Amino acid sequence: MALAHPNKKFWNWGPLFFSSFFFFPLLTNWHTLAVSNIAAQIVIYAAFVTLYGIALYKKGETVTPVLAAMALLCCLGTYITYGTHSLFGFIGFFCGFNYRRKYCFAMMAALLVVILISALLFVPVKSMYFVAPAAIVSIGLFIFGMMEQRERFYRIQQVQSEQKIEQLGAIAERERIARDLHDLLGHSLSSIALKAELASKLSSAGASEQAAHESEQVAELARTLLSEVRQAVSGLKQVGLYAQIDVLIKRLQDAGFIVEKQIEKVPLSAEQESSLCFIFKEAVTNIIRHSKGKHVKLTLTADNGVVAMSIQDDGKVKKYQVGNGVDGIKERVNALGGQCDICINSGMALHIHFKEVTA
Repeated sequence: MALAHPNKKFWNWGPLFFSSFFFFPLLTNWHTLAVSNIAAQIVIYAAFVTLYGIALYKKGETVTPVLAAMALLCCLGTYITYGTHSLFGFIGFFCGFNYRRKYCFAMMAALLVVILISALLFVPVKSMYFVAPAAIVSIGLFIFGMMEQRERFYRIQQVQSEQKIEQLGAIAERERIARDLHDLLGHSLSSIALKAELASKLSSAGASEQAAHESEQVAELARTLLSEVRQAVSGLKQVGLYAQIDVLIKRLQDAGFIVEKQIEKVPLSAEQESSLCFIFKEAVTNIIRHSKGKHVKLTLTADNGVVAMSIQDDGKVKKYQVGNGVDGIKERVNALGGQCDICINSGMALHIHFKEVTA
């Protein structure tokens, strides 16, 4: 990870404003300095800024040679001007930012040694006035560098976590759509294939009337399947649970059923709502296809953190055959961590319980 922000040039180069303290000794003593000394200070500063720009784009510990060059430049530059004490802090920031914890303290210790050597070699008088500000600023910026590193890593992990959540959400949505299409198409397509094969055999055997009847059933199954696919596609267009229930009630009424409902607004997650949409749709489809009754009751309630839904009709049922529809309902309920009970004592009744979503 490099210190430079790709799209924030000001934040990359802006901190160099504080390096202007390098020129304070020059501004206070310029009238006593030779032109060659002033030129040397400008060259030292220009070289430091160049190395700083290179260090900005170095990732991790690859910055080490550049920092070594910066430290050597500041050390030797102290022979020309004491203003180099304002430059050591930038090196300290890189030590805190670019290195892992077990190495960054060693690099900071090496920097403090360079500061001390610079003072002893080139500032023999009142060397503490050089060492103290250089060391304090370097340590302070070193700490800020460590904090910036930690914040960058946190932001990267946060972005990666969000991307992972989005990826898992997309995978779950694809699986849900695949399951919906499988549950919707599997049984109907199997029936179409069987009836088409039967119609072909009857036609070959000369039973044209029976073959025509089977062909009509194939056409009817295909039309019904097309209608269900259209409804499923509409379901993908964010039709809510309660709107879906209203549509299903209208379908039941159009099929001649008297509908009683007890539907409450209950707290549901997106996954729970999607599953209930499928369960209601599958159950209502089965009632319209197979029930000989006249009354249907739909219930959705929540009590003490448990969501309860039931769908029942008053048709006569001696036994029921588990098929793709019932299997699909049970799979959805299991995915919600709930319980599914089917009762045929007085008509067909489907009872489902699961825990409501918690904040």
